[in-house]
Amino acid sequence: MSSDRPTCGKRLVATAALAAFVLMAVGSGCTGFFVNQPNSIAVTQAGASTLAVAVGTPQQLTATATYNSGTKIVTNSVSWSSSTSCATVSTTGLVTAIGPSSSVTITATLAGVQGTITGSTTGGTSGTLTITSNPSSPFTLLTTTSAQFTATDSGGNNVTNSSTWTSSDTTLLTFSTTTPGLATLLATGSPTVTASTTTSGACETGTATVTIQ
Repeated sequence: MSSDRPTCGKRLVATAALAAFVLMAVGSGCTGFFVNQPNSIAVTQAGASTLAVAVGTPQQLTATATYNSGTKIVTNSVSWSSSTSCATVSTTGLVTAIGPSSSVTITATLAGVQGTITGSTTGGTSGTLTITSNPSSPFTLLTTTSAQFTATDSGGNNVTNSSTWTSSDTTLLTFSTTTPGLATLLATGSPTVTASTTTSGACETGTATVTIQ
């Protein structure tokens, strides 16, 4: 009997430790507890929350993650992406302007959590893309269907495949990550679609407002 008592005691201690672990996990909301996942990410340019980049003057962005334990600069750990071909962003967060654009969003992603900075690029030359769709314009489309958008540059060239496609509201319309210009319509509303590309060093952008019924 006496030989069983230490074993039972060890079991009780282990059970108590496990219970405390579970309580800590619940109390922490689980986010950032089991994995190194941030609660949020802030993206800044020289401390500012607005992006402003001129052609010929690349700007460095900083990504700061907030964890339960505090904040940490994660600029070199996040995945960077740009909403437009008018601005490129390197793997280390360096943004280079290709041409002028009044609406640029740079996104930093880490462990499924995203942070963004929005602003503009200036300088260089620009042009306008013409956007059409199938089903055809005007852009009145039905939900639970798909639509193929096409971009034509100022020279009359089809630049659909080389364009970057974005939606102003991804709860209403999303673009395929494998087929350029192919959109899935998710709900009724009026999102704006944007296409941008670079041609001979110039940045060309086009927008269209879609009515989804």
